[in-house]
Amino acid sequence: MVETTTGMVLGKAYALVQQEIDPTNSTTEFTEYMNVHLKSSDITSNVMTVQVDSECSFGASWCKADTQPWGTPRPITVGQSIDGTWTRSWTNTTKNAEFMMTYDLTVNIGGSYGTTSWGDDNEPGDGQYDVRCDNEIGTYAGCVVKNYTPTFVIDTKYNLARQFIGMAQASMSSHPGWEGHGEPLRREADATIEQKNRGIICDKTFTADPSTPKPAQCDEYPFAKSKNSGAQQGVTSGSQCQQYMVVSQTIEGQQYLSLTWPGYNQGKMPPPTAKCARASMTKLDNEGVGGDLGRAAVKFRLINNDPYWVDAGNK
Repeated sequence: MVETTTGMVLGKAYALVQQEIDPTNSTTEFTEYMNVHLKSSDITSNVMTVQVDSECSFGASWCKADTQPWGTPRPITVGQSIDGTWTRSWTNTTKNAEFMMTYDLTVNIGGSYGTTSWGDDNEPGDGQYDVRCDNEIGTYAGCVVKNYTPTFVIDTKYNLARQFIGMAQASMSSHPGWEGHGEPLRREADATIEQKNRGIICDKTFTADPSTPKPAQCDEYPFAKSKNSGAQQGVTSGSQCQQYMVVSQTIEGQQYLSLTWPGYNQGKMPPPTAKCARASMTKLDNEGVGGDLGRAAVKFRLINNDPYWVDAGNK
């Protein structure tokens, strides 16, 4: 612990700081929780107090906060924890706005004090505590922690589409949307561009496999609703994509569906350099995943260009 004005060393103390920013996707109010736990200290001659001040360092005129729970110094001893919660709200509610949460922790020992800060530009945690609020998606305005990349999980009830996406992620050298292997997908919010993407990938070169249960549909990955669509990566026809198809087989009166691709029986893999994949897919799976993706965009408040991972069961 170093006294701020003189630089005098006051002693050593170790504390654990726990923080949690809890935005809500359907309201412009969000909370910040903080807990400071003093683990050890060699300072015993004077009472130690801590004070934490937090504010929105930009966009502050649109970021309203309630009374600071840490606004006055609070005594603390070894083994003790103190906590508090701020409640903030976005007051402008026009399009979107970002707020950088910044923190100053001041320790006072017998009239001498030291301060540490984090969250602001060029400070520890720079950008980590950014909150973005918007009213650009869904029925209600809401807020998210901007640097968190959510994961869209493909429901196992759409197992054929899940297999297709998982196979495309694993076999494409860029591994689109596969966390730990490739880059996240980014939302394309322009419906006109989305339709153009789909029109290129699912162009007239697509033919539904006769064995796919009717009405078969063209399913594409990366999604047309993403900026990673092959159509936005230089692909001019879906014929340049990896090709897959759902086929049916009847055994003892029972229909079984499976995913396959050209060359499967010869042990050939889809081309890894392809920038997209498309499949002759069942309507249930194609539209089911598409509907879930739209709801996930609202849940995660994915506005244009926001990143997200896609979990299709790959490890």
